[in-house]
Amino acid sequence: MNLFQLKSKPHGTERLPLFLEEKFIAIGWPGIGDLTNVDADEIERRLASTYEKYKGQTMAYHKGMVNAFVNTMQSSDIVMITEGDYVHIGQVGEYFYDPAYDNDEGMCHRRPVEWLATVERSYLNEQVREHLKNRATITKFKYPFQMAEIEPYLLGNKSNPSPTVPKGEIYEKAWDILVKALDSEEEHIRVLAASAIWKS
Repeated sequence: MNLFQLKSKPHGTERLPLFLEEKFIAIGWPGIGDLTNVDADEIERRLASTYEKYKGQTMAYHKGMVNAFVNTMQSSDIVMITEGDYVHIGQVGEYFYDPAYDNDEGMCHRRPVEWLATVERSYLNEQVREHLKNRATITKFKYPFQMAEIEPYLLGNKSNPSPTVPKGEIYEKAWDILVKALDSEEEHIRVLAASAIWKS
């Protein structure tokens, strides 16, 4: 499992409300067709054909962004999108192509998302906060996933812990959630729970 930050302006238009309401994410780069089972080299060829100004490092950047969304990101990976002081956290599904948006709307390259939590940025650790500052369209977290320390938000804690609740009580509730998650029917949830318990 990997963690990614994603910007919410595919093809230059803010789409975050739509992403949250309709439970999907998208990147721009219309005009290069369905990228299902398309590798990085073919992505570059299609970009070169459609976006003739892409040369050298510019091409490398755009190719990297598209390939990261289509091929590096995998089903069950975690995506984060920043909105002011808050961060939306979701789990993505498989890449799909929607030809109805292969135009100036620029939302044809998509993934479904199950939104799991919205968290104040300040509650996330330093490594994740630095990751979210990246200005690229999409970026993979450069550390092992466990170093993000976001398991509690993926296992049912939908928001920040209340500051009025004693810290010991927060830990006790979090532990109960992790133990129950070990019996989940979903393998990725069991793995997350086991990882969090092991680190404790």
